[in-house]
Amino acid sequence: MIPEIGPLRPWTDPTQIQIGRLPMRSTLPIDPAFRQILDGAWQFRLFEHPDAVPADAVTSGIPDGGGGWHSVQVPGNWTMQVDGDHPHYTNIQMPFPGPPPATPARNPTGVYRRTFALDSSWTGRRLVLHVGGAESVHAVFLNGAFVGYGTDSRLPSEYDVTDVVRSGENDLAVVVIRYSAHSYVEDQDQWWMAGLHRTVYVEARASVHIGDVEVDADWDPVAMTGSLSMRSTVRFEPNTEPMRGYQVRARLEDAEGGRIGSETELPVPHRHFAPYVFKGHVVTATWPDLAVRPWSAESPTRYTVRVELVDPEGAVVDSTTQQVGFRRIEVRDRQLLVNDVAVWIFGVNRHDHHPDRGKAVTVDDMRADLSAMRALNITAIRTSHYPNDSTFLDLCDELGFYVIDEANIESHGYNHVLCDDPTYRGTWLERGARMVTRDRNHPCVIAWSLGNESGYGDNHDALAGWIRSADPSRPLHYEDAIRLEGWNDGGRAATDIVCPMYPTIDSIAEYGESGLGDRPLIMCEYSHAMGNSNGSLADYWDVITSTPGLQGGFMWEWKDHGLRQVLADGTRRLAYGGQFGDIPNDCNFVADGVMSADLEPHPAAAEMAWVYRPVTVRLTPDGMEIENRQSFIGLDWMRAEWELSSDGVVTASGNLEVGDVGPRTAVAVPLPVAIVDAPCGVDVCLTVRWTSRDTTWWAPAGHLVSWDQMTLAERVASPNGSAPESEATGSTLPADSVSLPQPRLNLFRAATDNDGFKLMPDLAVRLRVGGQALREWQVVGLDRLDPEDLVRHVTKRTVDPAGTVGYHHIVEVPDELADAPRVGVVLQVAGRFERVRWFGHGPHENYPDRRASAMLAIWDQPIDRLPYLVPQEFGLRTDCRWLELVDRDTGRTLRIDIDGPPLHMSVIRHTSSELFAAASTTDLHVRDDVIVCLDVAHRGLGTASCGPDVLPEYRIEPGRYEFGYRLSSIPA
Repeated sequence: MIPEIGPLRPWTDPTQIQIGRLPMRSTLPIDPAFRQILDGAWQFRLFEHPDAVPADAVTSGIPDGGGGWHSVQVPGNWTMQVDGDHPHYTNIQMPFPGPPPATPARNPTGVYRRTFALDSSWTGRRLVLHVGGAESVHAVFLNGAFVGYGTDSRLPSEYDVTDVVRSGENDLAVVVIRYSAHSYVEDQDQWWMAGLHRTVYVEARASVHIGDVEVDADWDPVAMTGSLSMRSTVRFEPNTEPMRGYQVRARLEDAEGGRIGSETELPVPHRHFAPYVFKGHVVTATWPDLAVRPWSAESPTRYTVRVELVDPEGAVVDSTTQQVGFRRIEVRDRQLLVNDVAVWIFGVNRHDHHPDRGKAVTVDDMRADLSAMRALNITAIRTSHYPNDSTFLDLCDELGFYVIDEANIESHGYNHVLCDDPTYRGTWLERGARMVTRDRNHPCVIAWSLGNESGYGDNHDALAGWIRSADPSRPLHYEDAIRLEGWNDGGRAATDIVCPMYPTIDSIAEYGESGLGDRPLIMCEYSHAMGNSNGSLADYWDVITSTPGLQGGFMWEWKDHGLRQVLADGTRRLAYGGQFGDIPNDCNFVADGVMSADLEPHPAAAEMAWVYRPVTVRLTPDGMEIENRQSFIGLDWMRAEWELSSDGVVTASGNLEVGDVGPRTAVAVPLPVAIVDAPCGVDVCLTVRWTSRDTTWWAPAGHLVSWDQMTLAERVASPNGSAPESEATGSTLPADSVSLPQPRLNLFRAATDNDGFKLMPDLAVRLRVGGQALREWQVVGLDRLDPEDLVRHVTKRTVDPAGTVGYHHIVEVPDELADAPRVGVVLQVAGRFERVRWFGHGPHENYPDRRASAMLAIWDQPIDRLPYLVPQEFGLRTDCRWLELVDRDTGRTLRIDIDGPPLHMSVIRHTSSELFAAASTTDLHVRDDVIVCLDVAHRGLGTASCGPDVLPEYRIEPGRYEFGYRLSSIPA
């Protein structure tokens, strides 16, 4: 049994939040000479249950292997490093039966062991052990003595070990228990992991030292000056009598070390015995009317507060610094204001995740995330659903991101129970209060979130009251408060922002247009990016940018949570829930990011970058309007170029000179080129692209930032196929010299995650959760029956003397097939074709409700590969006028010219049935031949996996569909 605490079993008691843990404080830098990082290889042994841990596992000497001991890496998750326990994915349901606060019969418990030696210069100092993060709860032993116990997987715990360390080698043991009573408030939509997933170190603090520094760096947008308030707490070691004569010296410096304002030196109060007078060993100082520049995500100017503790003899005995940014956050007049200016929330939700290390992410991982985010025009992050490592906030301060910092509170499985449960009240308060205490000095944090999907009750109001008292400078955010009590006036005690989750476009438009609520609406989650998704993203932003009271939101989510897995045959794949034998599970619902787990952008990332672009261009009767959607800086950091195209061929181009356009300003400019009347049947487009002038921390010079395309003339095609013929790029061959593919009617698509959960059909059938389209398609047999038996289909085939084969189709879709996946044909083409060239929307995959970012042009690229974790429909390009497949060996081209309305097309190496049958990429084999789909109609994507389904205008209605095309073979 675990020594000292074993009989008490604190992990089963929700009221037992900590034992011997030091109070939380701001993250304070220290001289590296006084900090020893303990990351790296530790000895580790896994036990079935905390009661199975023998005392000698934590009190005996450090094992050197054998006897069940392994070497593991810290930071890390043992679930990713050793056999015997695996990652477990659930969304709402708990991984064990419950009810709260019960823990499971099998409760894996890991014992971590290592040694460290003290530096001789540390003698006489206070020694503190820092455990950056442990999932779920942990107990610390040093040299066989119990030191302390802590909860909250996502915030650090610190322990005073001064009295138990010894000279020479020290034996450290950390016992981590996977599940606890506190697991019920860590029920987030993510993998359940286990272990020491953040850094561990020991540091030596002076016997009298700076215990905490609180700063409030305010910006007055009227006076255009900053002001700084600092509150510094001095800690005297327990056996050190507070004495007169200590001073706190503080000053403000710019990035070059130049002093801003005056230096201050104030005495540390020491009369702790004075009743009703003593307020702690706290020094407060203020600097008004500072000539500083404000901080924003667009211009993240930072300054340094340098704090020194001076002893009675005048010697500096301790020092630290804090990076600050001067800014003011307010909610007023239905707007979230930064420095008195409304900002767009171009946001995304982000979890800590790495495909090989799980929840253990490095500084390089964090920076890579942020670089990729900024390259996609993201400027705001919600730390779903827990505080990140403080290093992440340091980076957001430095690089410029707005952050909603979220407390590690989610009781989703019991969300209407625990929020009012008094046994969990201390948990609520500690988790939120410790987050605010640690992170309040970060300028990037613009709001505090009380957690996620935990109902709304007394515990929330208690936490909200504490935060409002401790930090009145920031608004509060909590979604369930407005979900349960209403958007207009509900949940005011807990949230200053109307922050709905997956609302419909109509509902946010109604809120904005009604003018009833006085709070801004910022969606905490929207546009669920599960698989081939993010339909109507541009439709959301059309409403957001045109409706008062709406300011954007945080897309769900940044990255798939796939975990690298090696199968028995050596095959490697990214796995989802259930593929580790984890039961119960929620399958691939964990794969819902705009990026892959390896940080490769999914096709929808381009749509996100487009709706979040900082500058827009639109056609007006007199020319163009250019709008700067940034709030604080101009457009001079970008270069604009334009090009005019006719049927995809660029006919003119040049630089667009508009001068510097100020923040939140729109200017009118003339068209850059005279537009003459285009001939009938020609597509004429004007495209404007904005690229970065210089290399930045997030992209090289020339990075594409924003783009818009305006249609000046459009081909008009009659529905009966009488549009002007396209000119081929070479002579055609006689019909008997080439085998052209035969089209077959095509009505089905491999269901997207939004169409329905093919891996979890019970959710749709029994619970009606997620998209319902797949279930309806299966009822009528679209997934298995011959499509010719489901619709009336007439085909006319013609062959001209040059060997070109023409097809004209008429398809009558009956009422019972309303909202079908597609109407079109499929062709099976020889596999030697490896490249696709087309005139249509591109270059990236696009669908009828996700194509605002796709430009009409001539594109050329290799055949698409599946970009999604679970096989499903992919690769569509909309509104194609023609396409060509190029033979890799001979250069011969198979050309398809569209007669009549443009068609949607996809060119891939899988059939719809193969994609639909495959549960994983390892079930899918690349065909030798090429599958070409031509659709006159294709259902949109929507976000019904978690959110609204496809809008009516993107659905396939019953009725008559008519389309035509010509096939020809062209030699090299």
